[in-house]
Amino acid sequence: MRTVALQSILLRAWQRVGNDAGTGATPIDNIPASAKTMLVAAANDAIEQCWEWTDWPELCRVEERTVQGNATGYYLDYEQVGETAMGQVFKIFRDNPNTNVAPREIQFTLLGDSVRFPESTDLPTTVWVNYRVRPDTYTASNLSATVPAVLSKAVGYMLTAALLEEDGQLDKANLMEAKAESELINERDKYVFQQGQPTSWTARINHY
Repeated sequence: MRTVALQSILLRAWQRVGNDAGTGATPIDNIPASAKTMLVAAANDAIEQCWEWTDWPELCRVEERTVQGNATGYYLDYEQVGETAMGQVFKIFRDNPNTNVAPREIQFTLLGDSVRFPESTDLPTTVWVNYRVRPDTYTASNLSATVPAVLSKAVGYMLTAALLEEDGQLDKANLMEAKAESELINERDKYVFQQGQPTSWTARINHY
């Protein structure tokens, strides 16, 4: 998966609104600490929103998971020991969808921190789960951490909007929010129309 350093996204947003980050080997260090803290907080919100905007192929997985059970029935916890914590679950199959042309789906419901199966379901020992991984949480102490490249431009526009809102330039902030949504649509369309990857439709960016 292609990635972009978080600090480069923050720096670009900072400069896009007319701020000078100065010179040197690490110009991100010239941004005031309070501004960096605000930008990282805004970045976490923006990344999560863009992450969940659609089922980006590089952020989704299909993995075999062991079915759990107790007196209340059968289920899968979102967090299982030794496994990647699951975000949104899209589908669950009896068969590996990577090797079966017509894998059989299993119905399920979402309850708290787990996926629950109907009591009448004749379940195999393991199932195949199509899910989205959870977004990372970023901190100002690790600005070299990376963001999926597919989200980077949209996140940058949203950070620019956050800075403009702080400065009271709401019209320009709304323009940046619109550019962020347009960027997400463009990236989604690359998968659908250029690479032939199936993906869900989108929701709009939340304007605050």
